[in-house]
Amino acid sequence: MAQVKVDRSLLAGMTKRERQAFVREAARQERERLARRRRRRRIAAWSAAGAVVVLAVAGGITAGVVSVSNAAAAEAAKKAEAAADAARGPANMLTDGLLLKSAGDGATATPVTTGALEAGAKPGKSASEVATTGVLDVQLYIDPTSTEAATFWSTEGAALQSGLVAGDLTLELHPIAQTGGADALAAVAAFGCFAARQPAAALAAWNAMLQVGIDGAATGTALTADDLTGVMTTAGATDDVVKCVDGDTYAEWADAASTRATTGIPYATDPVGATSGVTVVAAGSVYTGALDDAGAFSSFLTDALAAATAG
Repeated sequence: MAQVKVDRSLLAGMTKRERQAFVREAARQERERLARRRRRRRIAAWSAAGAVVVLAVAGGITAGVVSVSNAAAAEAAKKAEAAADAARGPANMLTDGLLLKSAGDGATATPVTTGALEAGAKPGKSASEVATTGVLDVQLYIDPTSTEAATFWSTEGAALQSGLVAGDLTLELHPIAQTGGADALAAVAAFGCFAARQPAAALAAWNAMLQVGIDGAATGTALTADDLTGVMTTAGATDDVVKCVDGDTYAEWADAASTRATTGIPYATDPVGATSGVTVVAAGSVYTGALDDAGAFSSFLTDALAAATAG
């Protein structure tokens, strides 16, 4: 029980009973005061402990939110990077085509190295040097699965490659899926693998693809995705190229590049798209003659060179 000290002067004049009642009341008030003080202390202690718990929980929640947020951001960045990688074009085909020039020995051609076209980027153009060097720049937009490709290459392929290694012209090879078919897209993507991973063998791969159509012309057999294994063998593909082809590495680029070509060819002086299996451009002029007419095609190249070097 709480001990209460009472000023004796306050008890003066009181009877014994009154003094006892006074002391009891004073003791009661003291007990209540002490009880209130203890309650305040407990409440203060609870509040402090609660604050610590709240801070700890809040900290945990914040850390959890930050952790989840960081994980989500990292996953989003990873997916974006993967998407960009999947849509990136092959190295050495910044124009959507592989540019070949004479090696200078009169017998071989060499590919021009470039970076890769990034996803969503617009392809550039190889600079024409015909006006200053007299070397005619020729761009070929060809669907390797088309009958037009077989007809054209069987007629003009040897002559074009002869002019290439001799240094009379440059060839920029643009394989396209003109019809958007799966076999054509696979062939375009496969050529991209050669251009990026084994560019020195890209022309051999190009010839091997078109040869399938040439050999099958009599029976109407065209290049299919199943023929690409034989194409890689003929061209001497490295393991890296085989892995690239089997993994459909440039499938998205093949589709996008084909769409760009059918929409418009940037090398043509007059707007034109690749609306058939073969479109040939020389110094800005587009060939409109028969694909199996060697004389007409030779005249076209001669005229294009004369026009580009006139004056």
